[in-house]
Order: sequence, then C-alpha cells, then structure tokens
Amino acid sequence: MASDLPERPDARDRPRVGVDEWVAQVEGRRERGRGLTGAAWRFWEWLPPFGRLGLFVVPGALFPIFTGSNTLSRFGVFTLLYVLLGLGLNIVVGFSGLLDLGYVAFYGFGAYTYGFLASGHSGHHWQAEAAIPVVVVLTALLGLLLGLPSRRLLGDYLAIVTLFFGQAFVTFVNNANYINFPFFGHLDLTGGANGLDRIDPLDFFGYRLVTTKQNFYFLLGAFVVV
Repeated sequence: MASDLPERPDARDRPRVGVDEWVAQVEGRRERGRGLTGAAWRFWEWLPPFGRLGLFVVPGALFPIFTGSNTLSRFGVFTLLYVLLGLGLNIVVGFSGLLDLGYVAFYGFGAYTYGFLASGHSGHHWQAEAAIPVVVVLTALLGLLLGLPSRRLLGDYLAIVTLFFGQAFVTFVNNANYINFPFFGHLDLTGGANGLDRIDPLDFFGYRLVTTKQNFYFLLGAFVVV
C-alpha cells in the first residue's frame, strides 16, 4: 500500500499541493507570538464572544458623546453601514465559501426598495416597521431567483454569474428612470444616476430617527443584533 511506504526525508520541506503554508501555520505563529502582539492575541482568545463584542460596542456607543461633532458622527454612520455590509459578505464568502462578486447588488436592491416604499419620489410613505419586512422578503426572493439557476456552480463559474448580476443591477439602476409600462405609462423607478430623493426618515411606530446620532445608534444596535 502507498500509505505503508516510508516518508521521504525531505517531505516536510517540500511544498504541499493545494495547501497554503502561510494559512496552515497561522496557529503556530499565534502561539509563538511575543511582546504586545502575542499578548493581544492571547487576550483575544481568552475573551468570551460577548467580551469581544463589547470591545467594539462600548467605544462605539461612547464615540458620539465624546466627539460632539455631527460630521464625525456622520462618518460613523457610513462606517457602520460598511460594517453591516461586511458582516453579510462574511456569511457568503467566509462561512459558506462562495465567491460572490455581486453581493453588493442585494444591498443596493434593499436600499432602493425601501426608498421606493418610503419617499416623496414615489409618493409612498410606509412606516419602517412595515417597509423593512417587505424589503427583507423581496431581497430574499431575488436571491432565490439568482440562486436557483446557479446552485450547481462553484469557484470561478459562480463568480462570473454573480459579477454579471452586480453589473446588470448597476446598469438597470442607472437607466430605470424612464420605463414605459403597458397600462401604466412612464415610471421612474430609481431616479437614474442621481438616485432617489426625499427619502423618509426611519419611523418606528411614530418614533422618527431624524438626527445623525439617532441613526448612528440604530445602526450600532443592528450591528449587535447581527
């Protein structure tokens, strides 16, 4: 049997096909870490999950209080938006191992759907507690429609399909400001390259999030939940 053959003397020094040596040795590098870097890694490994979450949430909650700047709070809002985007991408690419290059299109679809349901642009003014569940369901259905024909694809082939979907979404958004529908006439769905305007602030059961700090804490709460 091949497994009974003696190992070559230089087998450990030879590169292994399909194995990234740098990734395979990450645990060893952490154990050998010294100084502040090694201490930081050991402290991070020692912390329970809620402790790790607190390292980000507590400074984030204090950020608008100590800065007192509306501009910095606005930067914090954009940062949290990208953090939520990264968390969702980590589920698809990190946990599932699927190379999805069109993930941001789902993010944009959800944003445009909410803007269409609650803005002066469309004339609809849905409450957030009604609009957000509809946005979630419609975005999930869009993912299902894309996933059904591509469920057998992996690697580069899945990347090509999702890349096409992302680019097709951008093209549609930039040109969907003048569409003629039978019996409905001209409709402006996306506002073209300028996007949707006069979007209503989030309104949960009569409580409106109108300030930058209110939106910051709402997104921070969404980060904790996710």
